[in-house]
Amino acid sequence: MKILFALILLIFVTACSHPQEIVGEGDIISSTGNNNCSWEDQPCANYVTGDYDVTYTALPKEGWVFSGWQGCGDQWVDCSFSVPSSAVDSLWGKTAPALTAVFTQNANSPSITTATTWSAVDATLTIDVSVSTITPTSVRLYPNGIADEWVEVDTSAPFSFTIDATAFEPGDHEILIIANDGDISASKAEIITVSGCNGGHHLCSRPYNQVRYATTHNAMSNSTDGWVGPNQHLDVPAQLELGVRALMLDAWKASDQNLLNGQIQLPDEDPEKPFLCHALCFLGNMPLADGLREITDFLDATPGQVVTIIFESYISADLASAAFEAADLKKYTYQHDGGAWPTLGQMIDAGTRLVVFQDVSVYPSYPWQMYVWDYAFETNYAAVTPEDFSCEHNRGNPSNDLFIFNNFLTNVFGSPASAAQVNHNPFLTARITECEAFHATMANFVTVDFISIGDTIITVDELNALGPY
Repeated sequence: MKILFALILLIFVTACSHPQEIVGEGDIISSTGNNNCSWEDQPCANYVTGDYDVTYTALPKEGWVFSGWQGCGDQWVDCSFSVPSSAVDSLWGKTAPALTAVFTQNANSPSITTATTWSAVDATLTIDVSVSTITPTSVRLYPNGIADEWVEVDTSAPFSFTIDATAFEPGDHEILIIANDGDISASKAEIITVSGCNGGHHLCSRPYNQVRYATTHNAMSNSTDGWVGPNQHLDVPAQLELGVRALMLDAWKASDQNLLNGQIQLPDEDPEKPFLCHALCFLGNMPLADGLREITDFLDATPGQVVTIIFESYISADLASAAFEAADLKKYTYQHDGGAWPTLGQMIDAGTRLVVFQDVSVYPSYPWQMYVWDYAFETNYAAVTPEDFSCEHNRGNPSNDLFIFNNFLTNVFGSPASAAQVNHNPFLTARITECEAFHATMANFVTVDFISIGDTIITVDELNALGPY
């Protein structure tokens, strides 16, 4: 609320410069964002032109509290001025008495802490604020800083604010919190993280089967981890960081025979131990639990992401489940019981952010290990040249809810040159569009070799932004 004091008018009869000074340690922040004064820079000249319509707020440094203004009448905790431009312009060159913010050092200064809860379904952030050593009569939250008009106020405990999450782009944002008890005021700049669903708020209300996912073929086979003849340059954590949201993985047991010459895959390992490898484990391998732990770490760090694994599996459901438990990944798994798929927001709020498919039969004890061809169909995966691509379906029933769109060229080993032929636009977008029209459904899993080559990530994001098919 802007208040016009007689004292203010008297000051500006002879002034159009309004310096600011600070006693103690703190800053003066203005509602305009143009009349600020930091402790490091004070005293501040603060030249005034045009209408002088501004509210000042004092922000103490850590270990200090704000105790009052000098040169602001009886206003507290904010200091407001509203002086017309005619008074300012007619007296250019004059200087008013300084506006002084007084901060007092306090070894027992109030401590402000927050706890933030995000609802992907409701698209809200709830920020609970606690203040120690004082009982606030008011807590104010500025989501975009004092210079923004958006301010939330709570005048009774518990102090809680529910705000629109879609007002923020996904990422980290600094908010300002000010608490006072009528005698002193404390403040804190707090970093809040806004997640979004798979990178965007627009996907939170989208059913799982109405979202496209950048998918890596043989995701575990990568040059970063030293695999021979890899299908990817990036390791799995880097793939996920880049924007990959579905991983094709192969799982073998150490004692299995390889597909080349029937030799034991990993004769020096525990015969029952499961590994990630592709056909020939001596060309590259990783214990399954270690590979799954990389996915756990990503999901732990990114609460707004939904990830899918599509296994080519040569291990038992028992071994797979034990690896998921060892990697602490089982907690995120989703079980689909038929009917409509949940939205990404519902999956995120429920904590079931990992969908696991496999190409072997489902075991009743592990219903979250879902048989992929009960839910999905695919295009052919054996194209050698771009001319070999077809939209005709291969495995799975085209009436299934999910579409695996294979867009890689098959050679003995992975080929960056081949990926460069098919991962770039306009080829990639044109082929996705063609096959989506052919099947009258969206290509959910856009599967490529060498995801770091070409336009797969940006293409998937752009198509998702256009909406469901």
